[in-house]
Amino acid sequence: MKRILDIQIKNAAPHIFTRPFLFVEPNTRMLKIATFLAIGPLIYVDGLIVVSDNDKGQRPVGIIASKHIISNLLDFDYPDWLEAEASQIMDSTVGGLEMDSTLSSALEVFDKTRFAFAPIVANRDKERDGEIGSSSLVVTAVLTIRDILPLIAKANLTTPIKKSLLRWYQ
Repeated sequence: MKRILDIQIKNAAPHIFTRPFLFVEPNTRMLKIATFLAIGPLIYVDGLIVVSDNDKGQRPVGIIASKHIISNLLDFDYPDWLEAEASQIMDSTVGGLEMDSTLSSALEVFDKTRFAFAPIVANRDKERDGEIGSSSLVVTAVLTIRDILPLIAKANLTTPIKKSLLRWYQ
């Protein structure tokens, strides 16, 4: 049997490709961002994907979590914090994970960024869409830690999850 962390995201959490995800564009103002994240826990949203929407599709350029909003509130005076845009507060180090990536790749992103979510991207084949040229990556879903917790629970681990994950990473 394959180890849990070797399972591809598309096989481990196929349901994520059927649900909508929340996203904003880089010029979205703080009031709209905060509104999305205020209702987030009610609909199990852990954060927002910042996308650059162009003729190639929705390409991920960053992510925003509640900690970004809190930092913005602390860094700016009222009402200046309302004028901040997504591009000013997002974390742009998080790229998308491909559907074929393994759960270990996702957990590495979660650990590196300290966020419990990551955008999942897929190739948009331009030839299929009537264009000649290379493909581009577009956001198709969002993977959260909640999506993989059932798999971890079924694994019946005898050691704490942190120790188990550290062992798998080494």
